[in-house]
Amino acid sequence: MQGAATKGELLQIIAGEMKAFDLHDLEVMNARFERKVANLPEDYRDRLLASVREEIFSAHHRLVLLSRNGSGSGMDEPPDPALGAYAAMVAEACAAKAREKDPKYLYLKYLLSGFTMFVRGEPAHPVGTPFPGGQIVDEWEGAYLCPVRDKADDVAFALCPYCPAVQSDEPTFPEMRARRRERRRRECLANYWTNYKG
Repeated sequence: MQGAATKGELLQIIAGEMKAFDLHDLEVMNARFERKVANLPEDYRDRLLASVREEIFSAHHRLVLLSRNGSGSGMDEPPDPALGAYAAMVAEACAAKAREKDPKYLYLKYLLSGFTMFVRGEPAHPVGTPFPGGQIVDEWEGAYLCPVRDKADDVAFALCPYCPAVQSDEPTFPEMRARRRERRRRECLANYWTNYKG
């Protein structure tokens, strides 16, 4: 991955690596996560599983479509400079996992996340992914907001340092979108009355 000069080259490298995996591997990866979260509260677990399915299956679907079509906006742009550090982290994480067991599914996760973050420019966890406490990954005015971005140092081999999402300045509960829209509307009205009617 480190040698990719453009997002298009990175896409082809990731697509080539993905040929080692099939739909069954994606299903196994999803089933393993379902077992891992089986004891969480049902409402939270269901919302989390929906986001994880999107993270796995939608990312794979978009990767396959984009690599076959070979087109997409921004494919001639260079990938984010953090790609080199991400590739080194992936190699280190997979080597550490290999000491215990096969890192196949870990590598699959990192490939899909690498596609999402470095080719698509989106957060590793889709918008709407819930976190304990009720906050979500959100999007506001072209920026991705994450409630736990700054907590990445607590997790070994986390995706957070490479993710385009930024730490949110305010809580990102689902209902906060409506509050932000209302606040923006009031700011626009105040601007109008101050600058044009005042």
